Amino acid sequence: MSAMRAATWRSLLYVPANVPRFVAKAPGAGADAIILDLEDSVPVAQKDAAREGLADAMRICREGPAAVLVRINRPLRLAVRDVEAAVACGADGILVTKAMDAGHVRLVAELLDELEGGTPRAAILPLIETAAAVARMEEIAAASSRVAALLCGAEDLAAEMGCTADDEVIALIKRRMVIAAAAAGVTPLGTLGSIADFRDHEKLRDVIARSRRAGFGGATCIHPGVVPLLNEGFAPTEKELDLARRQIAAAEEAEREGRGSFEVDGRMVDEPILRRARRILAAAR
Repeated sequence: MSAMRAATWRSLLYVPANVPRFVAKAPGAGADAIILDLEDSVPVAQKDAAREGLADAMRICREGPAAVLVRINRPLRLAVRDVEAAVACGADGILVTKAMDAGHVRLVAELLDELEGGTPRAAILPLIETAAAVARMEEIAAASSRVAALLCGAEDLAAEMGCTADDEVIALIKRRMVIAAAAAGVTPLGTLGSIADFRDHEKLRDVIARSRRAGFGGATCIHPGVVPLLNEGFAPTEKELDLARRQIAAAEEAEREGRGSFEVDGRMVDEPILRRARRILAAAR
């Protein structure tokens, strides 16, 4: 199977799959992707009902333009049923809860291959939520061509390590995840700080801006009010787009004239700068 493209979702909205009123509102939230959650937001007693209702929830979410993903459960007996239900209703991706190692990811990929047949659709988004998985982020990111992004479960990690979710230890893990994702050619998703308080827009914009500068391509959220801020914060600015276009144009002109070096706005432009410019223009598209 050929490699899937790295994820380009700026905003991913978690929605409890078992709460009809939240599902009904999800298509109008403006998120690039909706995550129908079968895991943490669904009580144990309602797991089976949430899975059985997944097709209806998927159909409603498909009324908007967003991709629709499913976060599956652990242990394995629940995970397999969740994946089967997700594939049956055409999920665009699977969030693998508490990804352990490359073998774990490959098992999910094998199950997807079997269920989907010769037309692969669902991407895999492993969640790094244990200290053991932190040590294996690089192999997890590169485990399958289906892997499109990496995410870090800050609360689960903090609970295991005895720190708080906003401690520098968690920030360090997230920064290392950016490196692991880049090495594998996939997208790191997340923020360097909490975005749980959807009312403090100034703080949210600051956290999102810092996260984008650190290399993150988008983030998940649990409140629709955060979606517009993620879409804005993880999108290229007009100033960035203008500079990128002029850098690409200058490179094309220099090539026609047989020149290997040139400058734009008083700064020398070389291949790393051009790669960034191409990435900015691709993100805008």
